[in-house]
Amino acid sequence: MSNKSNRATVKKRSILLSGLFVLMMCLAGCSDDDEQPDPQLPPLVWPDDVATAIPDEGFREYCLERYDRDKDGRLSKDEVLAVTSMTNYATRYIRSLEGIEYFGNLETLYWGECDVPSLDLRYNARLEKVRFSYPTKMTCLRGPIGNAPLAIEFLFSCNLEELDLSGCENVQELLTSAAVLEEVTLTSVDLPDPSHLQYLTIAAVDAGCYDALLAGAVNLKRLYCDFYPDAVLDLSHCPKLEVLSVQTFAGSSLSKIRLRKEAPLDMQFKIRNEDGEDCRHLIEIEYVQ
Repeated sequence: MSNKSNRATVKKRSILLSGLFVLMMCLAGCSDDDEQPDPQLPPLVWPDDVATAIPDEGFREYCLERYDRDKDGRLSKDEVLAVTSMTNYATRYIRSLEGIEYFGNLETLYWGECDVPSLDLRYNARLEKVRFSYPTKMTCLRGPIGNAPLAIEFLFSCNLEELDLSGCENVQELLTSAAVLEEVTLTSVDLPDPSHLQYLTIAAVDAGCYDALLAGAVNLKRLYCDFYPDAVLDLSHCPKLEVLSVQTFAGSSLSKIRLRKEAPLDMQFKIRNEDGEDCRHLIEIEYVQ
């Protein structure tokens, strides 16, 4: 091989190695914090000051008070990504949590006295616990996209209408309660894979909300089912059910509950009306294999 050929080969190798080095440096510079939870989601555009991406004054003040570590009146990317827990039980007249999508490492979100009408948590892929107390204004929630083990709780006076959990791959607990029939507003639940559910409390207008969850809830252990609006409550797909509580209502058409014969239900099986009176004797229990 000639010297000219040797020099060409060396040059090609040098260019290739340089390219590989640049690629490795780029990959090293991309942290998990910058990953999109779903490539179909629009990429987040990071402003120099994340506080400018929080339009609600109350929520912006809340974040600056707690997460502006260097007290410069700004929220840097590092400060925002350092946040793993967000809790607010004080009445602050916050009507929007827009900007929460930048808190990509958030693991727990506890919010009380909620005046937020809708909430989009699709970018918060690391969330494991979401709890709202008295979410009287919230009608729509879009859950995080990801496979983190997730528990979602709506406590007291829940007026939720739409629950979109289509991107949640590992929902283990879901609580959407209602104290009286007039408070039942839930009409849509989208959870493609309910097989990870272990604890479910549900009150919905449409029987389809119950049925879509229960048909695939093969690992469900605890079920609190309020105001089921149809004649037959089919729990035959829930072989691990240990606790069952069903609340009926005046004018209810519920006449039968279908259970798996091997379900480990013992004395933790209750059927009651709105007044708390036992009405198990009014409902036929059908056991299937």
